[in-house]
Amino acid sequence: MSETPHVTDVEVSRALNALVCTLNDQRHERVDVGRWQAIVTGALGGEPRILVSDPAGAADAATLTDREGSRLASVWREKERWIGRRDGAGGRDRVSAYVPSA
Repeated sequence: MSETPHVTDVEVSRALNALVCTLNDQRHERVDVGRWQAIVTGALGGEPRILVSDPAGAADAATLTDREGSRLASVWREKERWIGRRDGAGGRDRVSAYVPSA
């Protein structure tokens, strides 16, 4: 367990970027909380400091929260792409990965 009591901005950015890039690269079509949690935890060096949840069982949206339940980021499907946005930062950081067409 990390000695840092709260999730850092760098950790949120790292987890969100890893998740959005992986989802778009692997062309995920719906939320899979278990798989997504593995991606986020892996991006944080194996520590589950950020949790993935799908509000009301949504197939096309999920949230990233800290252990206390504070919402850190949102991920949703827009057309055929996954988009991410940090929530605690006033929504200023929108993450979208470039994936070249084949």
